[in-house]
Amino acid sequence: MKRGLSLTGLVWAAMASMQVRADQPPIQTCYQPMALPQALQGLDTSDQRVRILSDYVALEGNKSAVFSGQVQISHKDTFLQAPNARYTPEQQDLVAEGGIEYFSNELYVSSDFFKANLANNTATLGQAKYQFVAQAGRGEAVALTASAQTLRLDQALFTTCPEQDNSWGLHAEQISIAANSGWGEAYHAVFKIKDIPVFYLPYLTFPVSEQRKTGVLIPQVGSSQRLGLEVEVPYYINLAENYDLTLSPRYMSKRGTQLKSQFRYLTEQHQGTLQLEYLHNDSDKPADFGKRYLGHLSHRSDFNPRWRGYVDFTGVSDDAYLTELGSDYNNQSDTQLYREAGLSYFGEHINSKLKIQGFEILGNYTQAYQAVPQLSLASAKPVTLGNRLQASWYSQFAHFRNDQAFYTSANRIHLEPTLRLPFITPAFELTAESSLLYSYYKQQSLSELTDEQAEISRILPKFRLHARLNLEREYDWFGEQALQTFEPQVQYLYIPYRDQSEIGLYDTTRLQDDYYGLFRQNRFSGLDRINEANQFTVGWTTRFYDNTENELFRFSLGQIFFLKEPEFTDDLLTQDLTSTESMLASEMVWHWYRRWYVSSALQYDIDSKQLIKSNASIDYRGDENTLLQLNHRYTRAVSGVEIQQLGVIGAIPLQQNWQLIGSYYRDITNHRMIDANVGLQYESCCWAVRFVARRQVRADFEVAIDNLNQLARLDSGFSLQFVFKGFGDKAGFGVSDMLSNGIFSYRRPYLLTN
Repeated sequence: MKRGLSLTGLVWAAMASMQVRADQPPIQTCYQPMALPQALQGLDTSDQRVRILSDYVALEGNKSAVFSGQVQISHKDTFLQAPNARYTPEQQDLVAEGGIEYFSNELYVSSDFFKANLANNTATLGQAKYQFVAQAGRGEAVALTASAQTLRLDQALFTTCPEQDNSWGLHAEQISIAANSGWGEAYHAVFKIKDIPVFYLPYLTFPVSEQRKTGVLIPQVGSSQRLGLEVEVPYYINLAENYDLTLSPRYMSKRGTQLKSQFRYLTEQHQGTLQLEYLHNDSDKPADFGKRYLGHLSHRSDFNPRWRGYVDFTGVSDDAYLTELGSDYNNQSDTQLYREAGLSYFGEHINSKLKIQGFEILGNYTQAYQAVPQLSLASAKPVTLGNRLQASWYSQFAHFRNDQAFYTSANRIHLEPTLRLPFITPAFELTAESSLLYSYYKQQSLSELTDEQAEISRILPKFRLHARLNLEREYDWFGEQALQTFEPQVQYLYIPYRDQSEIGLYDTTRLQDDYYGLFRQNRFSGLDRINEANQFTVGWTTRFYDNTENELFRFSLGQIFFLKEPEFTDDLLTQDLTSTESMLASEMVWHWYRRWYVSSALQYDIDSKQLIKSNASIDYRGDENTLLQLNHRYTRAVSGVEIQQLGVIGAIPLQQNWQLIGSYYRDITNHRMIDANVGLQYESCCWAVRFVARRQVRADFEVAIDNLNQLARLDSGFSLQFVFKGFGDKAGFGVSDMLSNGIFSYRRPYLLTN
């Protein structure tokens, strides 16, 4: 029998509002989503009526209607079933008793009785047990009362642990959720671990929507030799919908108390972050050392589809700030601070960019030049002349300043028109390209300059011919059908010699050589040096794909062949580019067996028979919590120092809930440890704890890089972290995060994809 009643959805919606915030990241737990009754599927959410189905109904005159025998009450997307129910029209009361079960898409509640008053839209469930449907979270309440204004739970419990697991729980005398507020309030709350009270809070708030609220965030605790005991307590301030502020007092037993702040803003056209860190007095420094601070600004403006601006600036009080105090915004091993502001225009015919750029070099080293300003203009797209010939151009003006350098300032003008003739098919590519590079420098110095040093003009023609072939065939890959590709390519590059030793180095340095670098048109960054070239570069790549187009193997090999030896120059930067660097470069990535990966790369000087640089790694990735990596890296000269390092990283599950991680890096050349981490983690369905100990080389920018004895000073520390799932943020509690705390963070292998 079916009866229709005029109950609104406010009571039901209030009960359904008990759910975890939608913007929280999903929490990995053992919880399995519960199955919903079939009757809940296919309900009309727009139907405002309450429908009652039962095996029997008895009408007692006009006073009441009694429903019995599998009573089912549905409204919108909610469903309630009970052994019996009674409706009284005069008082507009609906009462259900004898084991109530309430279902919605978000919540399941079981209780002893249910009572709703349709006149004032209130409902009460007694001895209620609730559980979230799609995510972990359950609890109990002696009474659950819902009205149009609030949802109240008396003598309530909340936990994300499964049934019969009392690892932790939040007990409150009363929990109240106001309608449309997005926040709940708990009074006289006690947090318990294994039924043992840990701390008491007379009042706290928690989110039930995407809204934010001012309050204290989860503290962070750690310890190290540099800082001593470290405690940081962030305080979040919700200033408005589109901007907020976080203040974080940070106590360091060996340094003092520091104040950290982060201001974020977001509008339709602008977004950014401003961070400030301030330490009034460092207890580890002399009294006259002064105040220590860090400032960082990151800003971006999208004025319209054609105009874009940005600012990226970081400044510190002293060069040792990052290595001694650390920061959330820069790494302790950073050797320079980046500063740049720019304004870009993207037109139909011309693209332009105006920027100012500078670097603050940390330590007793020569400071870098600042570009104040630099204006670049270029054609937005090539202009087609005839059927295939394409024309484009690039130009730049820059003014550089550095009071510590020999050339204290300089103006540079660069013009570069280019003609390109491409011929491209699916199997073959051929491109002929010719450019004319004109550069003009006007340089100033505190010393007297000759006419050749004060004003310099440089004109360089450049010709490049590049061809590439794409071949493929079916192949048997260890008994499985596969597709092999073979991609040979050859490049001829001609740039005549010009003496550039009188030109200052303003934004130019030597680029790293690898397989792809062999085909560069210039082996320097910037424009102050253009390398001489009369050379062929030959290379090829082969790949194997399985029948689902996943890449299984890739190998590349290439070499530069000089047709004419570059002329010797007194310029220190270009001295290295002689014919002795007939570079052979290779790269290999191999999905060896199931979860095993091998990757390697090397650069080798054929003439001098010297290995320039190499790296290799073997990786095993069993699952999210099981991985192993053995890696080796070598370079012949970094600031004149040979570097050879061997590292091992691993994460191994010990038992069902226990995880062991470790990493170790050793300097083979100097026979010393440079970075080590070991961690032990326990993680159950509803809580986790992690202990990590570390020991690593302490960077010191006040000493030379070749002073190995002083650089070998080590710093030790440890951290202890708790997470109660559903009551805190689990982000950053994975294996990869644990292996990112050292100097050398874990890097995933070159995973082969299509």
